[in-house]
Amino acid sequence: MNDLLNTGKSALFAFQRALATTSHNIANVNTEGYTRQRVDMDAIPATSTLLNQPGGGVRVVGIERLHDQFATARVNSSTSEFTEQDTYHTMASRLDNLMASDSASVAPAMSDFFNALQDANADPSSLATREVVLDSADQLAQRFQSLQGQFNDTNSEVNGRIQAATETVSDLAQSIAEVNRRITSVSDAKNTEAANDLLDQRDQLLKELSGYIDIDTSLQENGALNVFMGKGISLVIDDVAREVKAVPDDTYPERLQIQVGSDGNEQNISARLQGGEIGGLSEFLNQTLQPAMAELGRLALSVADAVNETHASGIDMNGEAGGPVFELAAPQIYSSSNNSGSGTLSAEISDASALEASDYLLRFDGANFTATRNSDGRETSGPMPLELDGISLSLSGTPDAGDTFVLSATGRIASTMNAVLGSAENIALSGPLTTRSELDNLGDSRISSASVLDTENAALTDSVDIVFTSEDSYNIVDSSSGNTLTSATGYAEGDVIEFNGWQVSISGDIQEGDTHRVEANVSGIGNNSNGMSLADLQNSLTIGGNQTFNEAYGSMVSRIGAQTNSAETRATALESLRDDAVERQQSTQAVSLDEEAINLTRFQQAYQASAQIITAADEMFQTILGVVR
Repeated sequence: MNDLLNTGKSALFAFQRALATTSHNIANVNTEGYTRQRVDMDAIPATSTLLNQPGGGVRVVGIERLHDQFATARVNSSTSEFTEQDTYHTMASRLDNLMASDSASVAPAMSDFFNALQDANADPSSLATREVVLDSADQLAQRFQSLQGQFNDTNSEVNGRIQAATETVSDLAQSIAEVNRRITSVSDAKNTEAANDLLDQRDQLLKELSGYIDIDTSLQENGALNVFMGKGISLVIDDVAREVKAVPDDTYPERLQIQVGSDGNEQNISARLQGGEIGGLSEFLNQTLQPAMAELGRLALSVADAVNETHASGIDMNGEAGGPVFELAAPQIYSSSNNSGSGTLSAEISDASALEASDYLLRFDGANFTATRNSDGRETSGPMPLELDGISLSLSGTPDAGDTFVLSATGRIASTMNAVLGSAENIALSGPLTTRSELDNLGDSRISSASVLDTENAALTDSVDIVFTSEDSYNIVDSSSGNTLTSATGYAEGDVIEFNGWQVSISGDIQEGDTHRVEANVSGIGNNSNGMSLADLQNSLTIGGNQTFNEAYGSMVSRIGAQTNSAETRATALESLRDDAVERQQSTQAVSLDEEAINLTRFQQAYQASAQIITAADEMFQTILGVVR
């Protein structure tokens, strides 16, 4: 009788627990991160030594959490990988659209500038066409400024998002540490069933954390989960979380470095972090945005240098040498906040055609500086002054060994570009020289316009005559004195004649005695030779010796477009992998209402049947009492 009551009682309690667990599953069907649970039961063996004795009923041995740790780990890793590429693709797409847009692109403004020069060359004396050149120069400078401003805004946005992401990482780490503490306290009390929902909370926090950085985990015997980032950097150990923060870089004021730790024990981990939103933002910053800034700056410097140099070779309508058309600020040099010496570096552009689209990290070892080019890691070492890819560096003060500096000649320089030519009369379309062929020449030979090779030549504007002594030789004679400066110089058809820093060519049939004069252009409006040289810059291989201005900008746009397309392809593939991982996880862990409804009915019937066992035992007991009474 007693056995029957105990059996019924154990069954009643077991199925009551099963009903409660099933109800808990149904209640949390829409709870994000919830893992379904089930009651594990075991038969109670017979305690009597007599033969043919039944068991003692059933007991609940635990409430099992149907969790697949391998599927969960794969969800976290695939979430981190997808979020990284999706973030990178989103940012790169915006930059790609910006640079390809006619309203923001530099390419149309460059074309307008050179087209305006062509129109001015058609009528060098026209002030109206010269005004168009001035306006197009100003528009070109403003387009460089505007695009660089967009880059700067994007850089600030990325920094802000990294700052917010690191704060979220710290908050999530603190939450995981707190859940660890609660789990270990429950485990110490041998109440592991109570930890199931806490484990769900921790898994959900880990999933959210993996959306920001790539993480690794290690389960401890006490139930706590240690969390690592950046391939071995501890974030959470037991119930202690380390602080993660983004602070201004020691050397680059406009950049951030990510640190872990506090109270003077901070560690810079920027180079070791990957995955998630932080990894995607860092990749976009390092692989796309900063190179684009450097390339835009190099293009701006190259355009300004080439135009200014060529413009200086001509003379304006006032007969004066051409002044600068564009100006830009000097290269920026940042000193590390950790420097202990008094050394200060300064830099100027010595050869814009040799510039590389990169910043440089300079370290002083006590005797020499070592400059590392960020784009490819190439190093250049030596004492100051130091020549570095078209940049002249000089030192003042006394640096200490270990002091570091960053040279940024191209990074943000485009925002400082300005058109500075004062008025239309100041445009130097004319060359400093004019040429003419004497009318009484026996042949029909004609002299070309003079091209200036060396504006610093002291005799550049001296008036000289090229007098042919035969069809294949000539003398150069001073026009004023009649003195022969060179004699019997050999000549063949197509040869270029160079003298006093200029060069000309002769076309047509040459006869003995033919004379051609090269002399100073006094009026400044007699020709458009310098204007033609300015216009020719559009098709000159100025950038790196192998690209025109438009080709260099086009290459930059194409590179960013290729990076964007590649990121989109990777993001699409990784999204599919993540979805597959989630589907695999949910096939085990997700609550099925149909299944739970069946379980609810089954356990309810079992509970009712268990109650009948107790009723039957009670009736039997009452019958026995009636007999003995």
